[in-house]
Amino acid sequence: MTTAAKLTLDDVAVWFGGVHAVDGVSLVIEPGEIVGLIGPNGSGKTTLLDAISGQRRPTRGTVTLDDEAMTGLLPEARAKRGMVRSFQDCRLYPELTVEETLLVSEDARRRVGLLSTTLHAPWARRSERAKRAAVGEVIEAFGLERFRHHRTQELSTGTRRVVDLAAIVLAEPRLLLLDEPTAGIAQREAEAFAPLLRNIHEVTGATIVLVEHDVPLVFSLASQVIVMETGRVASAGTPDVVRADPAAVAAYLGASPEALARSGRLSSAD
Repeated sequence: MTTAAKLTLDDVAVWFGGVHAVDGVSLVIEPGEIVGLIGPNGSGKTTLLDAISGQRRPTRGTVTLDDEAMTGLLPEARAKRGMVRSFQDCRLYPELTVEETLLVSEDARRRVGLLSTTLHAPWARRSERAKRAAVGEVIEAFGLERFRHHRTQELSTGTRRVVDLAAIVLAEPRLLLLDEPTAGIAQREAEAFAPLLRNIHEVTGATIVLVEHDVPLVFSLASQVIVMETGRVASAGTPDVVRADPAAVAAYLGASPEALARSGRLSSAD
């Protein structure tokens, strides 16, 4: 298990001309927390993830991982520090099988020189065995054995998202940024994500920031919920605090009262 990271946002803003997509967000997310980020479309959730992960440079403000400012660091450099980001569109290799896709992910972490591989050096063989063992364990843990030799383009959207999460676990994240992992998948598959995400949290120990429209899922998992509206934080706190906050209900449009009520029943049953 890796050491979870602390994430601090200080007055983070992202502007597109006159549009303030994110406008002065300040947060402290403690190591090992699961934080849910919810809000209507256009509220700035994904843009905030982009600013945290380095996909987009903030107009102002700072992003700090533990005690290190991330300003100027590319996404690849942030990934080396344990900040791992998922995307809504599951950026997998369509022609590769599930096993090959995960081996590529593991290759990125366990690089072995071309000369060592060509000469079948002992350390290269050991690294290859360790890589295949790690991939095998992840395939088993995520219930992907029957899909091992299927190309990713042949999988359902939900199963592709599971493969994407398996690849993320191989990266040994310290901070995991998940962008709507249940978007576009069938209800039956979506219901399997709560235990899956709990398992990922237990296995990795990582701090998790979860952007998600499935409010009951967020309320059943998160220790802290952040509600965004027009680029700002409208409400923040524990699920119970946010559920009772009129500002949170107002920010999440007409569907929020029913969604928050359902989440209350779900979380109390866990």
